[in-house]
Amino acid sequence: MRLKNPNYFCIITSIKMMGVSQMRKKIICLVFLTLLIIPLMLILARTDEINQYFKRGVEYTNQEKYDKAIKEFTQVITNDKDYANAYLGLGIVYVHKKMNREAIELLKKAIELDPKENMAYFMLARVYEKLEEDKNAIQLWEKFLTLKPEEKYVQMAEKHLKRLRAKK
Repeated sequence: MRLKNPNYFCIITSIKMMGVSQMRKKIICLVFLTLLIIPLMLILARTDEINQYFKRGVEYTNQEKYDKAIKEFTQVITNDKDYANAYLGLGIVYVHKKMNREAIELLKKAIELDPKENMAYFMLARVYEKLEEDKNAIQLWEKFLTLKPEEKYVQMAEKHLKRLRAKK
């Protein structure tokens, strides 16, 4: 019988050339690599799927399609409970829907998962300000400023702080 695939010939030739123990080592290495690669590929595929949910959530938020955004961000959280930006995105949607108490919990969770995510502090400070919880708002604006945000946000935060402190 003649082999049509030249790779088969290479495999058979290399098996004949190496001893049995060498062949076992190679097979064990191949099996081991396969066991490592397949789960990694599954993880990467899953991560890509989760990122697609998140991306759609952001797009729907920007289009003011808040109910669709909620579904997408919820899918992210269902699949990855530690995805801080999904909690932030969902919190922002709830702010837009004027569901401030729900937004507070989500924004706090985003901060818990990623304490350096300055936009979570920014949004949470704004929510507390809307609810006239000035002490909480001041603390969050101050924390926000320690996280080195972009200049345009620094100016906004300082403006809010000035107004809140003047109320005292």
